[in-house]
Amino acid sequence: MVTKVNSRCYRFSDVDFEPESRTLYWRDCSVTTLTYEECRLLEMLCYHAGQVLSARVLYTSTSLPDTTFTQHQNSLCSLLAKSYRQGEKVLPLDVVGDHGYRVDLPQKTYQREIESVPEPSEPDQLDVQLNLPDVPLDPPSNKKAIVISIACISLFGIATTAFFLL
Repeated sequence: MVTKVNSRCYRFSDVDFEPESRTLYWRDCSVTTLTYEECRLLEMLCYHAGQVLSARVLYTSTSLPDTTFTQHQNSLCSLLAKSYRQGEKVLPLDVVGDHGYRVDLPQKTYQREIESVPEPSEPDQLDVQLNLPDVPLDPPSNKKAIVISIACISLFGIATTAFFLL
């Protein structure tokens, strides 16, 4: 049995963002799950797509009452790092100088149809079971992502200092 459910979705050139499931669906069929804070930030930016929103506006409109500005900046930095895929910027999330952040207009905002996965049935007696040896996989090198993350953290440290000095 297949049930179709509609869910709000923002489609960009190489990724779909679905706020309800806090998920980024990439064109290569992989999935990235966002934290609650990252999802709120990206949803706010998508809702105001094309507009530049300052860090202060984002903080006051998306942060939970017990969240500090530093935690908010860390969530922004993490979201910026997740906007890159294999060293290339895929999610059009931009830092606009000292003014704030912006997401380009999505190609499409629509209700995504999700097909629920049917419940697994009992295995058929004729199914062949293959016992393959476990082969350890080497983790891919993420040097570019590490460099980008360090640059984002440095940038947000400077922005945080400027925020408290103003």
